Amino acid sequence: MVEFGFAVPASIHEIPVSVRVEVAEQVETLGYESFWMPHSVARDVAAFDTLDTLCAAAAKTKKIKLGTNVLQVPLYQPIDLARRVVTLDHLSRGRFLFGVGTGWIPKAFDHMGLSFPERGKRMDEALEIMTRLWTEEDVTYEGKYYRLHEAIVVPKPLHKPYPPILMGGLYTNIQRGAPGVNRKAGWNHRGIRRAARFANGWIPGGRPDLDACREGMALIKEAASQEGRSLNDEDFDLTVTSYTQFNIDKDPDKALREAYSFYNTRVRESFFQVQGNPALEALRASGCYGPAEEVAKVINRWLGFKKTVPALKRIVIMFASLDPVQQLERFHKEVRPLLDM
Repeated sequence: MVEFGFAVPASIHEIPVSVRVEVAEQVETLGYESFWMPHSVARDVAAFDTLDTLCAAAAKTKKIKLGTNVLQVPLYQPIDLARRVVTLDHLSRGRFLFGVGTGWIPKAFDHMGLSFPERGKRMDEALEIMTRLWTEEDVTYEGKYYRLHEAIVVPKPLHKPYPPILMGGLYTNIQRGAPGVNRKAGWNHRGIRRAARFANGWIPGGRPDLDACREGMALIKEAASQEGRSLNDEDFDLTVTSYTQFNIDKDPDKALREAYSFYNTRVRESFFQVQGNPALEALRASGCYGPAEEVAKVINRWLGFKKTVPALKRIVIMFASLDPVQQLERFHKEVRPLLDM
């Protein structure tokens, strides 16, 4: 069975931080599986802290899983991030899903005094350090970016051996890239090797794509085999995301206007900095702004991925709306009964 998760942006101060927690509570009340938040540290957009907000959601919920989609690991010092993850893991009683990525906005790295081109190598070191801190009594490490001598993180995670790591990205089919960056569509083979080494799951970038999911799983399994790991579909966590591709309203024109208002809150200097810089029309074309029946058709097509990509575990939806609570209620009452579950 494919589960459903729902996300609210870390950015957009027009949606109060308290509403994000309210959405998480409603996700649990309605019986869905998970609540997710994207991540921003130093972009030139309004934003609330992702991990702090998820801690608040953890304190207000008891059953749903809580995930980052995705947290940019290279922007953190790994000991600090390892302890923050342990804190969230304990507050949620082992319900945290650690979606991770390298980041793709050069200016964010500039603001943090970090090298954008070296983010991948920095992430490799950080993931190795964190997974060791979570499982070993103390850690001594000598790398290019980090040096540790008998470093300790206690307590250890409740989720053993540590919260599931879901690697974000690896494939691009909708993003246009940050200004000044030549972002090419296709596979990130270095990221695939990183996923094969560290990850328990994968969150593809861009819009859901059956062929990409199928090919990506084959590539990750092949790379894992080269790392001495055996990955099977039952234990691997493939999560496809639909960010701002849906607005549910009987009046398609009203749905489009609301989606347009949502989109414009996230534009900074003509650049859609949070969601990979896709055009609004690209989001509309790959999703649906309109009646529940039309929304259900698109989601049912994605649910069909499970037949040929058995690793698919969930679909995560972020509505193109400044009223995510209302959209979640419409999804539950109007769309959910029409889904092939």
